[in-house]
Amino acid sequence: MNTQKSKLLIYGASGYTGKIIAARAKELTLDFEIAGRDAVKTQELAKQLNVPFHVFTVDDENAWKKVLENKQVLINAAGPFKFTAQQAMNACLNAGVHYLDISAELDTYRLAESLDGKAKEAGIQLMSGAGLFVSYDALAVHLAKLVEQPQQLKIGFQHYGGFSKGSVLSSKNITDLGVLIRKDDQIIQNDNPEPKVFSFGKKQLECLPTPLGGIILTYKSTRIPNIEEYFSLKLPASDIPDLNPENLPDGPTQEERASGRNALSAEVTGIDGNVVKAWIDAPSGYDLTPLSVVAVASRILNDDFKVGYQSPGSAYGEDIIKDIPDTRLIDLIN
Repeated sequence: MNTQKSKLLIYGASGYTGKIIAARAKELTLDFEIAGRDAVKTQELAKQLNVPFHVFTVDDENAWKKVLENKQVLINAAGPFKFTAQQAMNACLNAGVHYLDISAELDTYRLAESLDGKAKEAGIQLMSGAGLFVSYDALAVHLAKLVEQPQQLKIGFQHYGGFSKGSVLSSKNITDLGVLIRKDDQIIQNDNPEPKVFSFGKKQLECLPTPLGGIILTYKSTRIPNIEEYFSLKLPASDIPDLNPENLPDGPTQEERASGRNALSAEVTGIDGNVVKAWIDAPSGYDLTPLSVVAVASRILNDDFKVGYQSPGSAYGEDIIKDIPDTRLIDLIN
């Protein structure tokens, strides 16, 4: 029996973002298989891509054991991750398979963080938030290196392209937490959230306080003790008036995704009060996520990884941006 670990498994591949991830893996001619809970959709996608497929629920421990036997990396694209991450992480820990997901849910990051010791014992890299937050994290790492003892990070994220049903369902697990910030190394509620204007190149944009991945992921990467995050949404021309998942299409069309860009803007303050700023110009969200997570998976498939719980920045620093097509980091002059 061939026990060589060379393959990638994409779980949740027949979902909206999962399909784009699988298409990207096919474009790069990666050696991969797909899996999911919906037999009809998974089989149909496997036929389109001409790849092997597996159908099982996330709670099926025996199926996980069998399917992961000859895999090196798992991408979990099946959200909301509140219901899938723990089972998939445990399966990877048991199988010695590197774990990635595209979650934007803070509790998933906390779960990954808590499994650091077990990931080290298993010899795997365990990374939650390997989608949009890859470039996000890299931006913060870049700026943190430009000041002495970075003390504060403020980062704004402009998302373009609307939302998928899955993202809307997952977003409840974020908004229910309230507006969280990191202050003096501790995650606390921001009782007086105020909007902030960020510079995205020549454009100035007001963003609203929102708990994103930085208070956990970027803290792992930089140890900046004070982190505040902000968010702004821009919808395509076919403006979606209602974010009830029952009334949403699966997600933005390819044309809608291509008609706009995502942007990230950040500023880091050093212990001496020096402030440095930069921004990232990137593809729209549902293109950026697949490009990012497949970039990380490709690194692992080439034996580039760090054992234990990792954030994108702690594993790859700012250099990972070079692996994400059509994505640029630009320093801002104060």
